[in-house]
Amino acid sequence: MPSSQPAGPNHFALALYNQRIANYDEAMTHYRALLAQNDRSAELHNNVGLISQEQGRPDEAIAEYRKAIEIDPKYVRAHNNLGVAYMRSNRSVDAAAEFRMALSLDARNVESIVNLALVQKAAGRPAEARDLLRRAIAIDPRSAGSHYNLAVVADENGDRASAVEHYRAFLKYGSVTHGELVAPVRARLAALTG
Repeated sequence: MPSSQPAGPNHFALALYNQRIANYDEAMTHYRALLAQNDRSAELHNNVGLISQEQGRPDEAIAEYRKAIEIDPKYVRAHNNLGVAYMRSNRSVDAAAEFRMALSLDARNVESIVNLALVQKAAGRPAEARDLLRRAIAIDPRSAGSHYNLAVVADENGDRASAVEHYRAFLKYGSVTHGELVAPVRARLAALTG
């Protein structure tokens, strides 16, 4: 016999929807309801960390990512996100360690490869950054972020041909998802090829 009680709200779906549209306070309301039911969900802690990061609370984000990793030490996304939080907090050594941990769990994780490349670039190691970005493109030739960052590394190091090649690939694959970069990339391409 069906229950006469109405079903409660789908907190997870509502949290994800509100997170996607940047209605973070509403998303947090639903995540808190879910965490009250089950505080041992790595995914929930990871998602709360993402919101904390978006709202400019890096210490809270780091704490949430660490909780996610404590619950599931093999949660690649949490390691990657913790690395990003460390990177944004100018903790490059910690960031690199988290990206390497993510890659030890999933060697084909393009996002972690690109993030590690950014750490290497910031540390003044463009050759390592270039090699990592080429590895990311070998895994996913349509990765707009990989092409963009490889173009920047090449451009900054005087490799005009590679810069042009990868700026063009970025425009091919990233014009929709990275619209804010399209005009500056086109301008840079014009300067390089003009």
